[in-house]
Amino acid sequence: MAIPFSKETELNHQLKCILTDACQIVRADDPQCKSLPGQPRMLFGSDNIYQQLDKEFVTHDLDHLSPYLWLVATQSSSHISPLHEQVLKGRAIVITENPELHLVWTGNRIFIKPIPRYMLSHAFWTTHLKPAEASGQKNVNRPQPSQTLIKAALGFMRTYYYLIEYESDMHIAKQARLLPHDDNNDMTLEAFHQFIASFGDVQDNEVSPRYANYGTLRLSRLNLWAKVFLRRFQFYQVNRQYSEYFARFYGPILFLFGVLTVALSAMQVGLQASDDNKNTQDSHRKHHWAALTSSSLWFSVLTLLCICAIGLIMSSLLGFMLLRELAFAIKDLLVRRRGLGGSVTRC
Repeated sequence: MAIPFSKETELNHQLKCILTDACQIVRADDPQCKSLPGQPRMLFGSDNIYQQLDKEFVTHDLDHLSPYLWLVATQSSSHISPLHEQVLKGRAIVITENPELHLVWTGNRIFIKPIPRYMLSHAFWTTHLKPAEASGQKNVNRPQPSQTLIKAALGFMRTYYYLIEYESDMHIAKQARLLPHDDNNDMTLEAFHQFIASFGDVQDNEVSPRYANYGTLRLSRLNLWAKVFLRRFQFYQVNRQYSEYFARFYGPILFLFGVLTVALSAMQVGLQASDDNKNTQDSHRKHHWAALTSSSLWFSVLTLLCICAIGLIMSSLLGFMLLRELAFAIKDLLVRRRGLGGSVTRC
């Protein structure tokens, strides 16, 4: 796999390659510093750097969901509106460092992961996102990037080819801190387009399944299908308060109650008319009024059962959420008491 952009078009010059037995990188601005630009916790050359990069870019859940994402979004990897159109749609840009949430929207918000500073460096791609065999450098002691990581990084960068198209998009990206801070004002729209244009040529079979056929995703649908395909209560919990969670049910429930109330009121009028005509001598008319009376009776019973079912479902849902929180707290407490370290991951 060739690096998509050239050394001449890179937008970050803080790293440089040193050619020894295998290409290594050092900080051009501070040779004593061993961390990646903008990521002081990520040390290049460390044994766990690829685990950290996996956490930054790989979307395990969405890759697992990819065969079913046609239920969630349009099947097109270019289905990504530029930033100015996101604003026109009334969506506020919210920064996320979780790759699973990149280009996921809900209501009037869309989550976008910023481009890390080191991803704009040609030296970084040469040493960390390019297999040694491809670069002609072979070193058995050097950790190798997985194809999953490389494809996820390519897919992530390709999204910015669609997000930033016009000068207005560039202004929005800088204002929202989607692009690294540019001290020298070198990151102009022209320079960025020269850098990102090559990612627009990346094909769907070169990126991870999440980015192969899909762009923006709707969180409400992800939460729905996560119950089926991920065996999880939801894909990502946006509403942290019970009141916010249950508030979304109020509108549909009130609408249902309104429809049932109108129907029951109409039947009540019909039953009153039935009482006024119960002494009629017309047997045919008596049969119709009897049918209306019977239907009204059953509809009233079904309405009561429906109200009881809604109350039971809502109560059960609240109970389930309370029990889930209690189970999480107990499990976390047991883990800490056993001295296993860390903590339980909340779904």
